[in-house]
Amino acid sequence: MQKIELVIFDMDGLILDTEKLYLEFGLEVFSKFGYDITEEVILGTVGLNDESTKAYYTEYLGEPVNFEGIFQAIDKKLLAASINKEIEIKHGFFELADYLEKNNIKKVVATSSKREKAEFMLKNADILERFDFLVCGDEVKRGKPDPEIFLKAAEKLKVDVKNTMVLEDSYNGLRAAKSADMIPVMIPDLLKANEEISALIYKETENLEGVINILESDKKN
Repeated sequence: MQKIELVIFDMDGLILDTEKLYLEFGLEVFSKFGYDITEEVILGTVGLNDESTKAYYTEYLGEPVNFEGIFQAIDKKLLAASINKEIEIKHGFFELADYLEKNNIKKVVATSSKREKAEFMLKNADILERFDFLVCGDEVKRGKPDPEIFLKAAEKLKVDVKNTMVLEDSYNGLRAAKSADMIPVMIPDLLKANEEISALIYKETENLEGVINILESDKKN
């Protein structure tokens, strides 16, 4: 592996422990709107931006869906949890952030969430300033698994894709990282690596602190 100059972080389920809340709130809100949705179906949206999520649910339900009302209701619950400091930061984030800063490795968030929402969530968690910048779902034409969002991040910092590591918990994010010719590392959250994902990732680690061990180990090789 080449010398890492940039580490790209996903946000939901990777930095912020929000995926379980999306699952809980999604089941509750879809039910209130009269739609029959399972946990498995909601998990299929992990890593997708709003437009891709709409297409996914439309295909599954086979009927018009009041996405504006549903998404607003879910976001209202999520933002309330953020304001009330009910969203935990995933284990190892601060240790990894300190390590990257000490070793002059850039840090970027690339999230399928819209900028307003992403900045709000990271600011409430008191970690927005730990990143060089954000690339968000409403700033790209194509969402994950398309690599556009990751390529945009590397291009802005003028970093070679081969010197860029992507930390992801979602299948679509890891597919996007591989397509970008970057180094995909999986930190599982609600989704565990299947055969396809195990074949395309560089390594898997239990939490963000484990990324330090990966970087240290590769420096010695």
